[in-house]
Amino acid sequence: MNFDHNTSLQKERFGFLKPLILDLNRRGKKELCHEILDLYFAQAQTVHDYDVLGFLSLKTDYRVLYLKCSERGMNMVETADQLIRARINYYKALNTMNYPDQALFYIDQHLKLDPKNVEVWLEKAAALSLLNQKQASEDLVDRLLKKYPERKEKLNYGFSGRLLRQGKLAEGVLTFLNEFKPASNLFDVQLKMEKWTGQISPGKIIYVEGEGGIGDEIINIRFFKNLAAMGMTPILYSTWVSYRKDTVDLFRRHGYQVIEEHYSIDPNELWTPLMTVPGYLNLEEKDLWTGPYLSPLNNPKNFLESDKFKIGIKCSGNPYFGQDEYRKIPIELMVDAIPENCEIYYIDKNEAPQHPRINILADKISNWEDTLDFINQMDCIVSSCTSLVHAAGAMGKTTLVAVPIAEYYIWSSSRRDNSTPWYGDNFFVYRQTQVRDWHEPLSQINQHLIKLHNDKFKTM
Repeated sequence: MNFDHNTSLQKERFGFLKPLILDLNRRGKKELCHEILDLYFAQAQTVHDYDVLGFLSLKTDYRVLYLKCSERGMNMVETADQLIRARINYYKALNTMNYPDQALFYIDQHLKLDPKNVEVWLEKAAALSLLNQKQASEDLVDRLLKKYPERKEKLNYGFSGRLLRQGKLAEGVLTFLNEFKPASNLFDVQLKMEKWTGQISPGKIIYVEGEGGIGDEIINIRFFKNLAAMGMTPILYSTWVSYRKDTVDLFRRHGYQVIEEHYSIDPNELWTPLMTVPGYLNLEEKDLWTGPYLSPLNNPKNFLESDKFKIGIKCSGNPYFGQDEYRKIPIELMVDAIPENCEIYYIDKNEAPQHPRINILADKISNWEDTLDFINQMDCIVSSCTSLVHAAGAMGKTTLVAVPIAEYYIWSSSRRDNSTPWYGDNFFVYRQTQVRDWHEPLSQINQHLIKLHNDKFKTM
């Protein structure tokens, strides 16, 4: 999704912001980027001003401002050409901010003028999927594939969910992930290394490039044992070292090899992206879960003196992650779903939302080891789709996850109940069915928690 900004960046007064903001963003200074963009948003006056700010907002994951710029641009157009560009920006922003119901109106308007534009049809398919009309979305992609077979690689992404629901795990994973896999700047471009795509290569080292979020590393680190069983030596090259080095320490404690720098990499060995490993291993659903693979240290400093039914929660993840708009749950709704006789702990190293029923653990969490200690003491973990549920699942802890309509690929499977092949029998998935409405999955979670609470105290 990109703003049409080529002309505006050249002739408008905000054009100078592009190199400044993009450089700050590369340096990880997103908060500073957002402060600067807010400052200039208050001074914006023209369509081109909003084009520039919208483009930079999108580049820096400032999606709220992205939508505001798109909306302002729509309200200020003066020419037909400006209207076309503004409409594209607006419906993309609406889909990004989880308003697919509104996006469809503008998408259909655009298709009346440009009915052969495959990109716009794909945006419509995305909107239908976000509305939980997955069959209609996939049927649309089917029609596009028949009409535009030369776009097969791009269009096949729309079938990843179908493949996963059919139980075609490896094919579904690779179809979903390969759409987002540009060449690795380090392994492909700089080191020009051979990529591992499933071949058995005893004695070879495989450098596994960490990618996605911390949760993705926790999800997929388990498959190192599969690579080792094939006679290879997997080494994680973690991309999260500068942000959360404690993940590296956690993985090392569990016996995984991790490197933090690139100069020790032997270019004569192999490399592969972490998230594609289960696909390249050609795993089936039954192969995913073999038991817990993370364990706590049980540091005495983290001991909680309470005999109540304890529930650890989290209602949103990394705010800079593109999918966060779909998975965020208002704290009031999540707390309301938790029975009154339960004790609630917000488990996150970062600032937590305020609520009178919540015990906030941020000041007690210095690293992932602390997080695992607190997870271990909970009777249950309740969260939206965040790294917390993956850590809890990897520990074998009873976990209830509320999943958005735009569900992450690991939640799609051949199972038609609330279980998932990725984790054990005490991990439960409750799905959203109406856009922006969490009442149904939270109501189901409420009933599950009541049962768990009653079962525990009946046996005491």
